[in-house]
Amino acid sequence: MRSIIRKNILDLEYNKQLQYLNACIVLFFTYIIGVLIAFFSRQISHNKNDLISFFIISFFVLVIILFFLTNIKIKMKNIVNEIEKLNL
Repeated sequence: MRSIIRKNILDLEYNKQLQYLNACIVLFFTYIIGVLIAFFSRQISHNKNDLISFFIISFFVLVIILFFLTNIKIKMKNIVNEIEKLNL
């Protein structure tokens, strides 16, 4: 009985991490599409100072998203390994 409860809790945790993963992917693509629209509509000026600050901000945003993506994937893999160890 305890292993079934433990498995259900791990399933809920896995679903939560899956939702975080989906949110990160949506944020990433929304950011990329927003940047492309801003460039094509000339909302971001093309002078050197603006582009440098834009690339610095974009770098930090993308690194943070990448960090969360890898962290979520690692947690999901650990949850799957724990479920497999339960041997229901």
